[in-house]
Amino acid sequence: MNARKSTRYPGVQIRESTERRYRGRADVCYTIDFRANGKRVRKDLGWASEGMTAARAAEIRGRLINEARLAEAMGPRAAAPPALTLAEAWERYRNDWLIASGKDTKSCAHLTVHLRHLMPLRLHEISPYHLDTLMAEMRQRGLAAQTIRHAVSLVRRIMRRMIKWRLFNGPLPTDEVTLPRPNNMRERYLKPAEARALLDELKRRSEQTWLMALVALHCGLRFGEIARLRWGDVRPGDMLLYIAESKSGRARHAVMTEEVAAALASLPHGAESDLVFPARGGGVMAQVSKAFSRAVDAVGLNDTGEVITQADGTKERGKIHDARQRVVFHSLRHTYASWLAKGGQGQLVIADRLGHHSLEMTRRYTHLMDTSRRASAECISKAFHDGSPDSQR
Repeated sequence: MNARKSTRYPGVQIRESTERRYRGRADVCYTIDFRANGKRVRKDLGWASEGMTAARAAEIRGRLINEARLAEAMGPRAAAPPALTLAEAWERYRNDWLIASGKDTKSCAHLTVHLRHLMPLRLHEISPYHLDTLMAEMRQRGLAAQTIRHAVSLVRRIMRRMIKWRLFNGPLPTDEVTLPRPNNMRERYLKPAEARALLDELKRRSEQTWLMALVALHCGLRFGEIARLRWGDVRPGDMLLYIAESKSGRARHAVMTEEVAAALASLPHGAESDLVFPARGGGVMAQVSKAFSRAVDAVGLNDTGEVITQADGTKERGKIHDARQRVVFHSLRHTYASWLAKGGQGQLVIADRLGHHSLEMTRRYTHLMDTSRRASAECISKAFHDGSPDSQR
């Protein structure tokens, strides 16, 4: 590592690496230097190859100086909360919040794999720079934008809970980074003939998976909502399903079709607290049965229509790889909403049936509302002509 060199920004220096290369030249590490509370502070902030610049280093230096001056002006404070590492905060968040509240921990635990480099850091040491570097590294690994958002959002949720518990003073570095915008909205929905073919294949393979798919397609439920249904939630007299545990945490009702009501009535009725679709070993099912993906493959819903010849001469059907176009179990809920839109149901109705808090998620279906659009145009035209002199002759 070479000696430090000054930049045009006061207190910001650079050191050229003797090993690292970036854009055809030596990579540069940015360092800030200042005095706070009578002590000299020198920090390495990061490399040019990691997105650090002299201007950004100067901005960070200025913020740290202002924070030090403010702390000095306010004088001694009350004892600070324990300086938890992210790993320690995660354990408290998982044990004392998620598990204690009966919330799912599997998805969050999976995300901590991406946060392994941040886990040893104290919460107050995690900066926007660390998060930007994390997101860049995840992008380089080819991870989806939604996965990156979930990872950073987990850090935010952990920190916010620690603030509420008076175990962390903040600030939140997550407020100073821009999260990537995912484009993973599903576009593919099933045509009626495709849906019937899939259900026929499912019924041949697995009666339980067939019925769960029927509920998703006819009632718009998520897999997790179906897996947690209990017999006390089935209201055949009102043709409703009570969703006690939805993704949003709010309860709602789903409307049953005659087909769903008849299929549920054919099952052995358990106690009110018994699951309608229990897992093989008892308890709530954790994931969709493999029978579903096998049925999708058998019907060819994820085929491109191409036949690919392999190097050994064998031939295989080409497969759709775009997640927005592939048929998965959640496609049944998307199909339900799409059919409602094509049938002329308005956004408010669709949002209510899907359990959306706002119309933002429902707007994706507006382009399918041709029937309601034509009805709107005909309504205005009729009102116009009925009130005109020509229509009264």
